Order: sequence, then C-alpha cells, then structure tokens
Amino acid sequence: MPMDQQLDCPSAPHQHPEARLLGVVLEEEGEARVAYLDKGTALPDDFDADALGIDPGHALRFSAPCANHGCGQWRDGGCGLGKAIIAQLAPVVDVAPSCTLRKTCRWYTENGTASCVRCPQVTTRAHPSKAVHVPRSAYGPHPTHLTPSPTPRPERGETVLR
Repeated sequence: MPMDQQLDCPSAPHQHPEARLLGVVLEEEGEARVAYLDKGTALPDDFDADALGIDPGHALRFSAPCANHGCGQWRDGGCGLGKAIIAQLAPVVDVAPSCTLRKTCRWYTENGTASCVRCPQVTTRAHPSKAVHVPRSAYGPHPTHLTPSPTPRPERGETVLR
C-alpha cells in the first residue's frame, strides 16, 4: 500500500460527512452479524437517520475515511479499536468475508485477517456486557478536535457489540 493512501474506518458513525454504507446488520441465531454489501454505497445527501425509526447502528454498518489522530479510538499510532477487537473477541467466521473495503481498511492494514474474522460481529448496538474497551494511551498526540467515535457514548473509549 502506498504510504500516502487514505485508509478507511470500517466502523464509522453514520454522521460522518463521507460515510458509506458497508453492510446490513442481521440476526443469526440470536447474534448480530454484518452482511457486507457487494459494492461501496455512498449515503444520499438527504439521508435522514431519524426517519429510520431506530438507531442506524442497530441495522446498518458504515465506513468512512479514517480520521487518524483526530479519532477518539486512535491509540499509540494506530486504531485502538482494531487492536481491541482482536484482543477481546473470538473469531466468528473461519475465513475473511468478502468485503469491498479490504484494500483500504485500517483494521486489515494494521492487523491482517485476524480483524476480518472478527469484523462481522462489530456493531454499535448498545449492550454494555459485550462492550469492547479501548484503553487510553499515555503516548502520542492528544487531539482537541475529535471525530465522532463509532459508539454513541464514547466517553469510556468503547464500541458496543451485541
């Protein structure tokens, strides 16, 4: 990958101005799993999450350009969330699912397929018993302007899974 290539966040908030629809969250045997789209889909300019009647994180998964240092999940020079899902979650598939984002995915670039086999279970559904906690870093820049985290309540540095 070229050093200047823009990487993408595979778990971006739908409010991001460049958010794209990555997948749809489905229920399989009582567990939430992301079904990835065959091609990247930009959100229409008039996308109204409130009109869905539910939190978009309950039904959809979004990607957007990675904010790097500007993200609340950035830790020690990389994505703390990508590292945390590998440390805290077991794989849910045997092989990496087909994904349109892989070439530019921040998690894949930093962690390889270990993140891909865990990725389908990552949603922003609020269920505190299954939260992935991203430890705070004592190193690196501490930005004053942060891009929204993939969770609606990022005060503890967590993305919620179900």
